[in-house]
Amino acid sequence: MESRKNVLLIERDPTELKRLDERLDRVGFPFRCVGTPEMTMEQLEALVPDLAIIGPTLEEEIWFQCMQQLKIIKPGMPVLLCCKEEEFEEKAFYAPFSGIRCFDLDLTPDALSAILNQAIRDGDESENLPDFPVLVGKSREISRIREKIDAVANKDITVLITGESGTGKELIARLLHYYSDRNTGPLIKINCGALPDELLESEVFGFQKGAFTGAHKNKPGRLELAHGGTLFVDEIGDLSLSLQVKFLQVLEDKAFSRLGGVRDRIVDTRVVAATNRNLSRKVREGSFRKDLFFRLNVMHIEAPPLRDRREDIPMMAEYFMHKYCFEFRKSPLKPPDRIVNALKTYSWPGNVRELENVIRRVIVLRDWDGALHDIGRTDGTASRKPSPFSKALGNVRPWGEGKIDRFFRKPDASLKKITRAYVGEVEQKAISQALRESNWNRKKAAESLGVSYKTLLNRIEELNIRP
Repeated sequence: MESRKNVLLIERDPTELKRLDERLDRVGFPFRCVGTPEMTMEQLEALVPDLAIIGPTLEEEIWFQCMQQLKIIKPGMPVLLCCKEEEFEEKAFYAPFSGIRCFDLDLTPDALSAILNQAIRDGDESENLPDFPVLVGKSREISRIREKIDAVANKDITVLITGESGTGKELIARLLHYYSDRNTGPLIKINCGALPDELLESEVFGFQKGAFTGAHKNKPGRLELAHGGTLFVDEIGDLSLSLQVKFLQVLEDKAFSRLGGVRDRIVDTRVVAATNRNLSRKVREGSFRKDLFFRLNVMHIEAPPLRDRREDIPMMAEYFMHKYCFEFRKSPLKPPDRIVNALKTYSWPGNVRELENVIRRVIVLRDWDGALHDIGRTDGTASRKPSPFSKALGNVRPWGEGKIDRFFRKPDASLKKITRAYVGEVEQKAISQALRESNWNRKKAAESLGVSYKTLLNRIEELNIRP
């Protein structure tokens, strides 16, 4: 029986592309379109694929880029890599993308048809799921997290996720839900640090009509809403001792009572908790119940800070660049080597959240140097102290008030002229530094600045830059 699904083939080699095309036609997939790694995400989206196949000749870096783009365009779409199984195992860091699998083109028609149809069925099911979390990286720390998620996702046990703010604890919780048998149920979040105790108790457990002034009708809490799914309890280290007792009852008895209620309610939900606090220390201090800690800590997953997995930073920056450029309908802005080195050197106190916001700023400003100028300054004010990126950015500083005043005393001063003068000064410093670092290899300097060789030659001439 012929499939009505549209299959996208991404392959550069004409021979391999023809081979893929013929095999798909033979196993009942007559609707096919062809893409290349050089196509924009908008062009790939316009092909309206239901299933994508990446050919065997593409380099590892290109494979990953294609998968990033396809999963941003249509997260639930199945993607198949044409390669031997042992080759796919070597590239296991692609596993975070849902629906990624491999197949050998030398399989029998029946076996190939079975793989393709199963991929399509999985893709159809994924379309109904509201969330498609992606954990990007191939560091040892991220590999360990994936292994734990794989081991525990379908085991209906409590998981405790710890780590600094911004490390992706909520993302891990979403992955646990997505890969569990509960993924068709709801994922309900409650933040224990966002509300005072009185409001938090009614928000989590709900209340009966008349339980307190203003309770005009029954209201189910987050715990009831999570029935059949997962309850994500964020910042559980901020929970008061009185509410810790009620949470302990939920974990032990799978039962609770609403505020003002007279009977216990049974709830079928999995609890995933997260905190940036040291719960072991809080237990020793007496501010967190030991029995609740042991109930939560059945499986522990630690989200590492970004500074401990620097090798993932370029990959994550590229992913966020593609994701938000597609969202904002902007063309990607490839960072020069000096910027990549600066990103890897910076300590990232705000972790992944900080990196993500920096990439958003780059896309809006269309300028790496401008977006990174004040990185590391948390007070929101200008400072004489150099930013952590100042060396990479050529120590370019905004003009002071004195220089601006002197400029506007000129009879022909205008905003356009002062802008042109400042931009020219910044360009001259940036180009001069790039040329010095490349020993006046203008081709390398152009690559590091992210401009064409011809553009760089023109600017060197216009700005009269000399060795």
